[in-house]
Amino acid sequence: MTELRGASAPPEIKAEWVRAYEEYRRAPGVPHNQKLDRTERISYVAQKLNLTRKQAKRRIRNYEAWQRNISKGLVEG
Repeated sequence: MTELRGASAPPEIKAEWVRAYEEYRRAPGVPHNQKLDRTERISYVAQKLNLTRKQAKRRIRNYEAWQRNISKGLVEG
């Protein structure tokens, strides 16, 4: 079973997820290649927030899972 992202994460961690995802949304990407677009955006976030690519990717993935769990009613925002 997958973990419920956001169920036990402290507010500081959630704030990092939100900040990373906001940068991800602002990042320039590659409009005609979905996979390369995500890769470029994650690299941009990593550079902007002084993280490794793995850390940036994990923060973005955790934010997306957290939002899915909120919409399913599994956790509160």
